[in-house]
Amino acid sequence: MKQRNISALLLGLAMLCSCATDSKEKEINLTSLLNEMIDRDKIAEFPASNYQSLQASSYNRESVSPDKPGWFADSDGISFIRVEENNGQKEWVLMEDEGPGVITKIWAVCFYYGLNNTTGANINIYLDGETTPTISTNFFKLVKGQDFVKAPFADESTRAGNLYFPIPYAKSCKITMDNKAFYNIINYRKYPAGTEVRTFTMQEFEQTAQLQKRVAGILNTKPDIEGKSISMEKVLKKGDKMPVVFRKGNAAVKQIEIKLSDTEDMAQALRSVVLVAKFDGEQTIWVPVGDFFNNVSKIQPYEMWERSVRSDGTMICRWVMPFEDNTEIYLENLGNTNIKANLSVVTDHWDWTPNSMHFHATWRMDEPTPTFPLYDWNFLEAEGKGVIVGDEWAVLNPRQGWWGEGDEKIYIDDDIEKKFPSHFGTGTEDYYGWAGGKVPTPEDEFYKPFLGNIIVADPRSMGYNVCTRTRVLDAIPFQKKIKFDFESSCGTRQRWHYLQYAQTTFWYALPGVKHNREPLPQMASARLTSLEELQAVVEQAKEEQYIVDNALEAEILSVTKKNEGTVEDFADIPQWGELSSGAMKNLWFENKGDFAEFKITEQFEKSMIELSATVGKVCGNFNIYVNGVLKTSQDFYSEHHGMTNPYVNLGECEPVDNAFVVKFEYLGAGDRGHDVKGKRALGLDFFLISNDFLNR
Repeated sequence: MKQRNISALLLGLAMLCSCATDSKEKEINLTSLLNEMIDRDKIAEFPASNYQSLQASSYNRESVSPDKPGWFADSDGISFIRVEENNGQKEWVLMEDEGPGVITKIWAVCFYYGLNNTTGANINIYLDGETTPTISTNFFKLVKGQDFVKAPFADESTRAGNLYFPIPYAKSCKITMDNKAFYNIINYRKYPAGTEVRTFTMQEFEQTAQLQKRVAGILNTKPDIEGKSISMEKVLKKGDKMPVVFRKGNAAVKQIEIKLSDTEDMAQALRSVVLVAKFDGEQTIWVPVGDFFNNVSKIQPYEMWERSVRSDGTMICRWVMPFEDNTEIYLENLGNTNIKANLSVVTDHWDWTPNSMHFHATWRMDEPTPTFPLYDWNFLEAEGKGVIVGDEWAVLNPRQGWWGEGDEKIYIDDDIEKKFPSHFGTGTEDYYGWAGGKVPTPEDEFYKPFLGNIIVADPRSMGYNVCTRTRVLDAIPFQKKIKFDFESSCGTRQRWHYLQYAQTTFWYALPGVKHNREPLPQMASARLTSLEELQAVVEQAKEEQYIVDNALEAEILSVTKKNEGTVEDFADIPQWGELSSGAMKNLWFENKGDFAEFKITEQFEKSMIELSATVGKVCGNFNIYVNGVLKTSQDFYSEHHGMTNPYVNLGECEPVDNAFVVKFEYLGAGDRGHDVKGKRALGLDFFLISNDFLNR
């Protein structure tokens, strides 16, 4: 009896110790996050903590909904949450979060309202409601690795810096600047209430110095992947495949190595030789080899955390790819010329669990596409449970100039119904970790562990350009579905300006996920578009006038009624974007209550009415009526002049006496923007009137 009690006591103590150990292991802290950063296996398991990946940024707050004007508003560098006073100091709040979480990435452009100011403002990071910031330092030095955090956890890229050092917090986080806000993006995890998180302290930062050194060394070192290796070599003719098949169960691909050689056209081979993989009977990878490895149009060496290309053309992928029972990986030549291919695959044991995920790489490519009117170009839509871990974007640009003004918009789970993304960015180069200010040249190429501006065409980005991003601590889990869009936007907003996009998304998902990216063999096998061919498309498009189908051009309509304070053609209205038929109605208003009316005749039934107008700093705020009914109030002020996109929707309208009388009543403009000799503008491009009259 006595021995049984002792045994029971020992068992109880063991269970207590075990529980204490488990509890400690479950705590999220600086040590666990640094180890996670280099744990290639962990990212292939759906996160047990069920965190949300969120983002704060300086995106233009004129963007409120994809079905309202302002959705493509530029000038993304000056917005913030609010201005407040802390410790007698005025501060601009960039980000705030209540509850346990961790800052996973901070990006900032490293010039401040002009290329000559590289000092900028200070950043303050307040944790757990403290009134004194845990971190207070120069913003640019922090993200460039010139402060207490060093490379590779913080590093300078091109006119910007990226901080990847994790900053956990148990209760709350607030990040401010001590001067007016400028371009910034902050990624963070939000954990469920009750998650154990140990808040970052400078003391713990110093205590983890040796761990930081080890993690930094791993991030900067080409790893020696262990496991069983199978290698093949073959000259691939058109339609040939070179497969590697494993049937061993509970294993994972740890490395894929590919080399293409002995071809008369390497640029074409990089597009027409496709990497395909099936895991447990489900095809999850179908991507041209060049796009998968950021080498579109040429071999370009670089070294990143998950992918590398050596100077001899050897391409290496280190994403872990688990499978429960079997896998098949092969190369297929969809091109017309022979090519020698080497394929090596390393596998190792894997304990498959309910959270184990298959690796996906999905590819989209389109024919050359006009970049105006602006629209959201979709990377991926998926339903199921998974995690986004990276992407690559290749763009063929026909003209010298910047091709990527667009912002990322990433909708996670309920965001889609809410019509607003959790991640709303500030520009293409910002998303990929660098910054504009100048038209890029090959001098702006760089690669870091998680970011790469791999190929910049010469001269001044005319030709093929390739950017890429890898996500580890800033990976994006989705429980139900995800929609990943990027604005198709560039510095030339003309209907004739075409770009050609090709894009790859890298992600994990539990078996059975559904998505919208089917293989595109016709695109991969097609001859790689040359710069000259795209330029010919542009020149041909220039000969065609931009006219919106079924548009009722506002410039041909007479103002049927107005007051004395309303005048036409008082001054030019600045615009960025093409006008349908090349003209618009130019109206100016001086006092509140000034108005102008248009009468649209020959209207016989209820119709949907939309209108396109200019926006900008000289534009005013208006009530818009149809037949005496107030349909909407629309502020056409914008920090950046352009066109309403989407159009202003006036909804369904009933004609009166077979006509629509559309009235614009000036409401003023407040203190924003600039008047022209006391007047504000309204530039109307066209009306769209939709009904079923012509269908009957």
